[in-house]
This record gives sequence, structure tokens and C-alpha cells, in this order.
Amino acid sequence: MSQPEPQISRPARAARFTASVPPFLLGLTGIALLTAMDGVVKELSPRYSALHLTFLRFAVTAAMGALLFLALRAPLPDRGVITGNLLRGVMVALSTLGFFYGLAVLPLAEVFIISFIAPLLVALIAIPLLGERPKPMVYLALALGFAGVMVTAGGFKLATIAPERALGIAAVLGCAVAYALSIVLLRQRAKRGDPPLTIALFQSAIPAAILALPAALFWAPIASADWPAFILIGALGLAGHVALALAFARGEASRLVAVEYTGLIWAILIGLVFFSEMPTPQAMLGAALIIGACWLLRR
Repeated sequence: MSQPEPQISRPARAARFTASVPPFLLGLTGIALLTAMDGVVKELSPRYSALHLTFLRFAVTAAMGALLFLALRAPLPDRGVITGNLLRGVMVALSTLGFFYGLAVLPLAEVFIISFIAPLLVALIAIPLLGERPKPMVYLALALGFAGVMVTAGGFKLATIAPERALGIAAVLGCAVAYALSIVLLRQRAKRGDPPLTIALFQSAIPAAILALPAALFWAPIASADWPAFILIGALGLAGHVALALAFARGEASRLVAVEYTGLIWAILIGLVFFSEMPTPQAMLGAALIIGACWLLRR
């Protein structure tokens, strides 16, 4: 008499499927989804403050993540998982606030250019905190990607800086530092076995909890016509962060972080199609260098 096949849980089936997808491809997918989310945020930014955009982005994503968590019957996190993700949640909140403010006052592609110091910071921070020793090819790829960023930056008139623009640049630079720390902490938590869905859920729930009181104190009504956009932001954010958590669970932070550079390519396309922000020849050359950097990382 044959034995019945053991039942496989939904999380296990999902893990089995994602294990077949290369980490690099998961990283590319995550960045594409998150860049699309940033495009929706930029469209909403003239009507809402960076504080409200950031809070609602995380609140909606956390609600969706909780529903998915329950639907998949994922195991409840223990105390160590909760406390281990607290610091990362703070870094994510600070990073997103700075980024969303930059989106409101700067062109989309320029925000990405300034924020692209983060991959270099990640590669450096990962050495002492994670004990990673990247291969020389990784440094070459990062240098090539950074050269692409610098070439693209040459297409913007950075000499004359208005006060609002200067504040936007400072906010995005601060965002890059906080984001670099959050990425290293993501790799740290993933290496300790935190499930990707749990990581993504806490990445939204903790910032939402932190920002709830400030957002309530300065609350502004949300137009009913804008709720579909906020729901789309939540869905894109959840899917993008799950993809990145899966990628960093299986790949080195210093190697995978250069996929961040591909966000510039998506930002240029979104800026052109939806905001009439015409990319300069320098931007196109920079995009070519960034693609080359990602090709090197796959070798």
C-alpha cells in the first residue's frame, strides 16, 4: 500500500519556486517594481507632503503584507526577529522620507543619480559588518556604475542651486546613507534565516508605526480619486521588497547592490513618458555604463 505524499505548505511551495530564480534576476525585478512605485509617488507629490506619502506608502503596504502573511499561513515571528528588524525599520523610514521629499522638488532621474552613492556605501559597510570580501570584479562593476552616475549628473545644471533644490539634494544624500545601512541590515537578517515575507512585512509595519503619530498631527484629507494610486503604491512596494529580500537572502550584498543602478534606467523612462523630463545625451551614456556594470556582475 503506497504512502500518501506529505502535504507541502504554501510558504514551502513559494520558497521552492523562488529558489529556482537567480538572485540577480530577483534583484532586478525588485528595483523595477520599486522604481515604478516612485513614479506613482512623484505624481502624487504636488498634492501631499512627503510625510503623508511616506506614512500611507508604508501603511498600505503593511496592510497588504499582513493579509498575504495570513493567507500563506506563515509562521509567527519570534521576539528575536521582531527586535532584529526594529533598527532596519527606522533606517527605512528615514530613507524613504528623504527620497520622497527629493521626488517632490527634483527631477526623477536626478533623485536616483544622487541616491546612487548608496551602493558604494553598501559595499564598504558590508566589509566590517558582514565580513564579506568582494572579488575584484565587483569593485570594477561598482566603479563603472558610479562612473555612469557621474556622466549622467553632468547633464544637469548643478552649479546654480536654489534653497529648495539644495534641501532636496541634502535630503536625498541623507536618504542614501540610511538606505545603505538598511540594505546591510537586510542582508544580515536574511543570513540569520528571517523569512523574506516577514522581512518585507516588518519593513513596512515598523516605519508605519513610527510615522503614525506625526502623520496624524499634520493630517490632510485624501481625495477619493487618489486611493487607487495609494493602493498601487502599496502593492508595488510589497512585491518589490519581497523580491529584494529573496535576492539578498541568497546573494552577497556587495554583489547584488549594483542592481540599484538599473533604477536610473527605469527612472529615465518613467520621467520621459509620464513627466516629460527629457533625458540628456549624458544620461543615455550613463545608462549604457550602468548596463555594462550589471553585465560585469553576472560574470
